[in-house]
Amino acid sequence: MKTIATLIAGLALAVSAQAQTIQVPGISGEVTVYTDSNGIPTIVGETETDVNFVRGFLHARDRLFQMDYLRRVASGTLAELLGPAALASDVQLRTLGLRRGALATWVNLGSDEKGWAKAYADGVNAAIAAAEAAGQLPPEYGVLELTTVEPWSPVDSLVLGKLLAFQLSFDSGVVDRTIRLATYQGVGEVVGFDGVALFFEDLSRSQPEDGRVTVPDFFERVGIIPVPGDAASVEAGHAPKASTGSSAWNNLPQLEPNVVDSLSDYMERVRDLPLLGSTIGNATNRAGSNWWVVSGEHTANGYPLMANDPHLSLDMPALFTNENIVIRDEGRVVSGITLPGTPLTLLGCNLHICWGLTNHNIDVTDYFQEDLLVNGYGLPTHTLFDGEPEPVLYAFQSYFVNQIGNEEANSVVRANVGYDAGGITFLVPRRNNGPIVAQPDATSAISVQYAGWGPTFELSTLRGFERARNIDEFQAAIGNWTFGSQNVVYADVEGNIAYFTTGAVPLREDLQSLEVSGGVPPFLLRDGTGALDHEWLPADENSPRGFPFAALPRSEMPHVINPESGYIANGNNDPVGTTLDNNPLNQLRPGGNGIYYLNPSYSPLRIARIDRVLQDLIARGDITVDDMKALQANNQLFDAELLVPFLLEAFENAMAEGAWPGMAQFAASPAIQGAMGYLADWDFSTPTGLTEGWDPGKPAGVDPTPEQVANSVAATIYAAWRGQVIANTIDGTLEALQLGDQRPGSADVIRALHHLLANFDSLQGFGVSGVPFFNVDGAPDMASARDTILLASLAGALERLAGDEFAPAFGHSTDLSDYRWGKLHRIVFAHPLGADPFNVPNGGGLSDLGEGLPGVARAGGYQTVDAASHGVRADGLNDFMFGAGPARRTVAEMTPGKPNVAEILPGGRSGVLVSPFYTNQLMRWLANDYLPLGFGEDDAEGLAVSVVTFTP
Repeated sequence: MKTIATLIAGLALAVSAQAQTIQVPGISGEVTVYTDSNGIPTIVGETETDVNFVRGFLHARDRLFQMDYLRRVASGTLAELLGPAALASDVQLRTLGLRRGALATWVNLGSDEKGWAKAYADGVNAAIAAAEAAGQLPPEYGVLELTTVEPWSPVDSLVLGKLLAFQLSFDSGVVDRTIRLATYQGVGEVVGFDGVALFFEDLSRSQPEDGRVTVPDFFERVGIIPVPGDAASVEAGHAPKASTGSSAWNNLPQLEPNVVDSLSDYMERVRDLPLLGSTIGNATNRAGSNWWVVSGEHTANGYPLMANDPHLSLDMPALFTNENIVIRDEGRVVSGITLPGTPLTLLGCNLHICWGLTNHNIDVTDYFQEDLLVNGYGLPTHTLFDGEPEPVLYAFQSYFVNQIGNEEANSVVRANVGYDAGGITFLVPRRNNGPIVAQPDATSAISVQYAGWGPTFELSTLRGFERARNIDEFQAAIGNWTFGSQNVVYADVEGNIAYFTTGAVPLREDLQSLEVSGGVPPFLLRDGTGALDHEWLPADENSPRGFPFAALPRSEMPHVINPESGYIANGNNDPVGTTLDNNPLNQLRPGGNGIYYLNPSYSPLRIARIDRVLQDLIARGDITVDDMKALQANNQLFDAELLVPFLLEAFENAMAEGAWPGMAQFAASPAIQGAMGYLADWDFSTPTGLTEGWDPGKPAGVDPTPEQVANSVAATIYAAWRGQVIANTIDGTLEALQLGDQRPGSADVIRALHHLLANFDSLQGFGVSGVPFFNVDGAPDMASARDTILLASLAGALERLAGDEFAPAFGHSTDLSDYRWGKLHRIVFAHPLGADPFNVPNGGGLSDLGEGLPGVARAGGYQTVDAASHGVRADGLNDFMFGAGPARRTVAEMTPGKPNVAEILPGGRSGVLVSPFYTNQLMRWLANDYLPLGFGEDDAEGLAVSVVTFTP
């Protein structure tokens, strides 16, 4: 019999057919772990407590450094691990206070829930102690000169749940939008254009480019009332109508310059931080996801089919890990993926149901401008509400930093952080104990109110999902989920399909009174003094567990069960149609009981493709698992499908007799003629075009087909043109107006460009603001100016591709056939330490494309279904690289008895560099291949290459 110390000494999981028995303290009965040839364990025990202990033990064995890193990110103690460079992140995360919220959650858990979390922590600590005793901590600790790991606590698991939900729901974009709008207003008053219209109607539109929604008849079914005369059409596939006139926002006040400056300083502090930077506006690394489900009436075998792929950072090790559990005394058999550090199945199936998630970025973050009272030291003591002082709470912070490189182990020392630079966090009780993040002057402050600051129970919801055997039990679990709102897809072996929304949408006092008080919507900086009734209302019967504010009732949250269409789909799009007329605040709740408000804008491009493909498949009939996998691998650019026709039309206009010479010169260019040939024949797909590239169904080493090469070239030409045309229209116009520092993000700028082109007949190239966006000296009319800019942007893109910047990829070639997309569209799977050998590629089966071209070449592009986005302004050699995408792909067939499921991760089970399971799934992931998902003891025994029994 072996001890746990001897087991830990082999941190890289050895594949052995030999059974082992391990004694551990902390369990009451035997737990058997069956591990298959891919390193995926099935954990079988009598009780949840014992299974969770072993779960924690195995997580620490396989992913200890990742777990430690993530809990420190969330808790604001990362500098204790990575050194001084992480101190800025610690200050901001400690200020925001995810750890405070996790501790509040722990205090409010029931005894059963605490036992579930504590058993897991005990297992983690057993593995940590054994690893330290054996001198076998993961290799990262050696690099960081650390020989010990802080013990794991149940609060660590809760703060990881908070961290994931925070990334999916916190919105620093409120500040970004407020700054841009205020700047537009100020410059507009001087130059003579409508700054409010420039923001709402021209450059930061709510109206999506495509009008597909998840539940087309939701308004009618639930009783949501579009405001008469300005209603949105939510008919499936209906193109959104053009919306002009920004009268809804005409009363917006102009912010004082010191407030704008203070907000700008705050944004500079958080913009480049790895976690907070992704919460700003339309950052391309904002989390996304896809799912769709088709009922048995449309499938080949008569059973529902479900697909899901959450889009998160593609790091090394992979964010999630595969895991199957069996708890005999409950009859619980669950398979899927978990976030290491937490004892739950985030996405998965049991024998009865499957579920999946996409992020629904409902608006649960409000920033408030507060009036302050301060003491003699200049420290805030009270905020003023309705003229009455309310005390501010102080949270005193101590920071510590690992001194790496001084050749002393465990040299972690205290950092000197001033009280006004993060040493004290000032909390406003009225704001859900939210922090003050900026002070424009001595008597005012900016605070943040957020649904996630207090106790929340999203992990309890996932525990409920694991246990649910039918749709009623599944729905009952959703009420625990307060923030990090998700669009949840459901399918079961009885043939049901459904969609539900988690999370609490706070009810704002002014919106409940049917007005946007002061003209300031919730997605901009609001008034915190009580003067404008911007407060969140106190809790009512619809509030989720522990949430101290009123919330939209579940009956009004987007949902549908077994729709007549026989399918449901979501890709972070507007689920019900609140934004389709460019005003997210002109629908009323049932009975006129307040304004129905979810969020200011959504992502429409992936659902535009998904919905079209699904409708085509349904029209054909007999949909198969392979059809679902093919859709999950779809890498066609929908923004190209929208924009390329305008470029082709410009080319035709330039070739026409009598065309303005300034425009016609481009049509005469052989290079542009050749590029137009590629674009005219393009199917909008984005293959790498390289033998060494990875494409759906084509691993590296297989030559691309001629069709793939042609589509690859077209993808390169289009992506380079897109950056140039944005620079020559919207960005160039903003630069001319001295607004170059206030450019809209990728999603907004694509939406704005499409709106200007699609509505050219009515707008004639001008925004509603009065600002012209197609400016060409000497052009006889705006149509000629438009076409000239489109064609000149293509000429500029081709010149750039043949220039010095892209020489490592294309060697100054002017032969268009050399412009293979895979040379630009690459990924490095980055480790937190940011260096080889932990990063991938690091040699072996995966390697860089050559000198100056880091990363693996892969199909995909901006907002493709098979997510692999980069910024739309990309115009440099490495600007087209991506770092986020499917953190798991799965396709489930809801066959009776148990689902038939396939899944894949972009990595492997282990986070230990020397393990054979560090990257063993990655090559399958790169080629859109899958592994079968096993269920229960029978599958586990049949697939096992290693069996370990843990005994008391």
